[in-house]
Amino acid sequence: MLAQEMGVIFTKHADLITSKCWAEFLRQLEGKGLYLVIETDTVGRVMSPLGGLMPMPSKEETLHIMTEDDLRQRGLPPGHHIVNRRTEKNGIS
Repeated sequence: MLAQEMGVIFTKHADLITSKCWAEFLRQLEGKGLYLVIETDTVGRVMSPLGGLMPMPSKEETLHIMTEDDLRQRGLPPGHHIVNRRTEKNGIS
């Protein structure tokens, strides 16, 4: 299936995918040495479901799948991240 076709399917199924399913998907990525980085331009913060603050969702978000080497080059430890583009441009993650 082409990426464009999967993109259409994703938008139709996204509301039905539970947090448990997303967590399993992310664990599968981790098992292959891949991590999801969400790059956003929002400066607002909301509470994370597990505590702490995280950037608010934005229509201008970009999703990246990265390896540990990719993360290291951006100054990030291994793991999934939400980063603010504005902050990152100033050298702070």
